[in-house]
Amino acid sequence: MADSQSLFAEAEAAWRNGDRVRARSIAERVAAADPTHAGAFMLLTNLCFAAGDAAGAAPYLERLSRLIPGDVMVLGNLGRAYLAAGDLAKAAGAFEGVLGLEPANARALDGLGIVRHREGAYAPAAELHRRATEADPGFAAAWCNLGIALTDLGRFADGAAALDRALSIDPEDARTRFNQAILNLMAGDFAAGWRHYEARLAFQPLQAPPGATMWGGGPLNGEPVLLMPEQGFGDLIQFARFAPLVAARGGRPVLAVPGPMRALFEAQEWGAEIVDAGAPPDLPLWCPVMSLGAILGLDGDDISGAPYLTAPEAAAPVSGGPLRVGLAWAGNPTHHRDRARSLRLADLLPVLKMPDIRFVNLQVGLRDADAALLAERSDLFAERPALPDFLATASVLAGLDLVISADTAVLHLAGAMGRPAWGLLPFVPDWRWGDNGETTPWYDSLRLYRQDKAGDWAAVAARVAADLDKTGTART
Repeated sequence: MADSQSLFAEAEAAWRNGDRVRARSIAERVAAADPTHAGAFMLLTNLCFAAGDAAGAAPYLERLSRLIPGDVMVLGNLGRAYLAAGDLAKAAGAFEGVLGLEPANARALDGLGIVRHREGAYAPAAELHRRATEADPGFAAAWCNLGIALTDLGRFADGAAALDRALSIDPEDARTRFNQAILNLMAGDFAAGWRHYEARLAFQPLQAPPGATMWGGGPLNGEPVLLMPEQGFGDLIQFARFAPLVAARGGRPVLAVPGPMRALFEAQEWGAEIVDAGAPPDLPLWCPVMSLGAILGLDGDDISGAPYLTAPEAAAPVSGGPLRVGLAWAGNPTHHRDRARSLRLADLLPVLKMPDIRFVNLQVGLRDADAALLAERSDLFAERPALPDFLATASVLAGLDLVISADTAVLHLAGAMGRPAWGLLPFVPDWRWGDNGETTPWYDSLRLYRQDKAGDWAAVAARVAADLDKTGTART
C-alpha cells in the first residue's frame, strides 16, 4: 500500500493533468489516512474552487486553519467559502481574522464589505470597499463593489464613477457592466443601458434552448422566435409588450411564460403563440425577453405607457358606494433587494385605518408576521379574493378603483392594464422606476410614492393615507 506522500504525489499529478475526479479521489484518501496532511486539504480546497464550489471548500479550510493557524491565505479563502455558503457571521469572522493580522489586506477588506452589504449596512460596506481600493488601486472587483454600495446609498454619480474606474481596469467584467447598465437605464440612457445590460447573460441562470441560435434582431421571413422569460413575473409583464415587434421584423413571436401567467397571455390578441416556459418547443431561433431592448435598439420613443393587457369579461368598477382599493405590500422574498422594497403589513396600518374604503387583499404569499397580524385583525380587509393565477388577479384588478402596491408583479400588471395604481418605492428603486418623480414612461396609469430616506415607510404611508383621503372626498 502506497504511503501518504506517494499518494499525494499521484493526486498532484492528476491535478496538473486536468483529471480532477482522480485528483479528488486520491486527495480524500490521503486526508482520511493522515488528518494532518496540509497539502491534501489545500489540494481539496483548490479542487472545490476550480469547480465553482467555494462553499464546499469550507470543511477543508476549517481543517487547514487549525493545522496552519494565522495563515492569511487560508483565513481569506475560508471567508470566501463562508460567503458562498451564505454564512455571513462566519465569513465576517474569517475576514476580520485576516485584518487583525494585515489591516490593509485589500481582499479581506473587500470580503468584509460584501458581508456588510448583504446585511444591508451599505455605508459601512462602502467604507470597507473604499479602503480596499486604497490598499490596491488596481483591484477591479473592489471598485465594482464600491460602485454597487454607493448606488445602494443613493449616491448614483459616485457609484457610476467607481464603476467607470472598475471598467478602466477590466473593461469586459460582466458584473461591472451589468451594474453600470442599472445606472444607465435608471437615468434613461437606453443606448448604453441596453448594451451593458446584456452582460447579465454571463452570470444569470438562463438556459439556452438546445440547438437554438440567439436571434440578433435581423429581418425575418416568417421564422418563429422563441422569447424566453427571465427574472421575475413583473419583468415578464414589463417586457412582453415588445413581443409584437418580432412580427414587425417579419417573424412569428412565440412567448414562453410560466404556468401562472399562461391563461392571462393566451387571452390577449397579440398574434403571438403562448407556450409553457417549463417545456418550450424546439425552435431554431430564440431570445431572452429582456434582451429585446438591445436587440431591437429600443430608445425612449419606443416605450409607451399605454395599456396593453386586458382581462376579458372582467367586471368594471361599480359607480357609487365606497372606494374599492387593492393592496399588495411584499414581493418575492428571495429577491436580492427584498429587504429594501417589500413592506410589512403593519407599515400600511395608517392606510388601512382610512374610513369608508373597502380594502381588497391582493397579497399572494404571507410572511409570518403578516399572517399573525391578519389573524388578529380580520377586519383589515373587506375582501380576500382567491388569486390562483394572473388572469384571476387581472379580473380582480379590473373591478377596483385603485391599486396600491409595493414593487411587485401586481404593480406591473395594474400598469399594463391601465388601471389606476400607486407604487410604493424604496429610497433606491429598481432602475425601471427612475431616480425621481411621480410618473414613469412605462405605465401611464401609475403614480409613484418614493421613500425620502432609506427604510422610511412611515412617511410613505402617511402621504398615501392623506392622498387617499382626498381621493375619497373627491369621489363623494
